[in-house]
Amino acid sequence: MLTTLLYIGLLCVILLVFGTAAYAGFRASPWLPVFKKDIQRIVTLAGINERDVVYDLGSGDGRILIALANNTKARLVVGYEISFLLYFWSKVRVWFRGFSKRIEVRYGDFLNRDLGQADVLFCFLTPKAMKKLGLKFQHELHPGTTVISYSFPIPGWHAVAKDHPDERHIPIYKYIIDESMQSVTIEKH
Repeated sequence: MLTTLLYIGLLCVILLVFGTAAYAGFRASPWLPVFKKDIQRIVTLAGINERDVVYDLGSGDGRILIALANNTKARLVVGYEISFLLYFWSKVRVWFRGFSKRIEVRYGDFLNRDLGQADVLFCFLTPKAMKKLGLKFQHELHPGTTVISYSFPIPGWHAVAKDHPDERHIPIYKYIIDESMQSVTIEKH
């Protein structure tokens, strides 16, 4: 009886860990970490200030969350992660780095969450997910919200800036939500 319970418990843990990771891959994107060499480019392009609440959609192992808390004065950095193992690992990393007061890691599907509190939003997701998010952003994000997309553009949107120094670097796109919330506008530099 005890052996059977152990096997059932082990099976549940395996399903939780691998099942949520597989679901994340199908829902928005499999976990692929942002290259460390690109993190400073992301931070610079985002232009985060001390009043900003920053969201990372699909925050993975928490590397962007920690980099944003460490390299900006953002008031709050929030990460959404649907893969239980990555959620747990990023919570541990945030706690060990001492950022528990400035970083929140939330377990759940960001497609089912209200993103309206974000002033700056970062994502590294598949083109299919970016298409879904484009509509969600238009409905939920307030005018002036900055959206930073790593690697893939938002279909039908025009970036206000694109950081792509050469073919060896992954492009990073910057969008600003306009007043009508129907499209993005070109930011004047």
